[in-house]
Amino acid sequence: MKAPILSDDQFATVFRHAEDMNRPKMYRLMLLLSVKLGLRPMELAGLDSSWFRPNELRIPIGHSKRKSGRSIPINEEILVALREHIGSREGRVFLNHSGNAFSPRGISEAMTRLYDLAGIAEGSCYSGRRTLATNMVDRGINIAVVSKVLGHSSIATTQNYIGVTDRMMANALFG
Repeated sequence: MKAPILSDDQFATVFRHAEDMNRPKMYRLMLLLSVKLGLRPMELAGLDSSWFRPNELRIPIGHSKRKSGRSIPINEEILVALREHIGSREGRVFLNHSGNAFSPRGISEAMTRLYDLAGIAEGSCYSGRRTLATNMVDRGINIAVVSKVLGHSSIATTQNYIGVTDRMMANALFG
């Protein structure tokens, strides 16, 4: 079953709920990286502070699907959230309560729990990726760019992430 594509209001609800969690800064950063960059659970789990540059996130070879690397532009909002979450600590960005790095499954479970507690049925780590892809296409971004942002080797894969919005249908029918 595909993760649901969420509205801005639904994400606002999840972000508000994250503020009430035990580790609000961690959950806020997880959500931002999912919603704004479309990171996968395995990328979030392996995320290291050394991968962040002033204007980009460089995921090294071997830490993404297909064991390839990728570079994604980032903005000040993400850098601020990173600093608020990890402070001066270096290394793995997301640590569990025991101080160990999250596994990809642990990331997925944490995000699913957050969506559930916020009342978003069936929300998952992939809701951010699917919503990002759909919103980009809805804004007229070329699907090849969307595919590169998501780290897909095939545009056909990217098409599976994209939903159809009312605005897309209206533009198709009435220009």
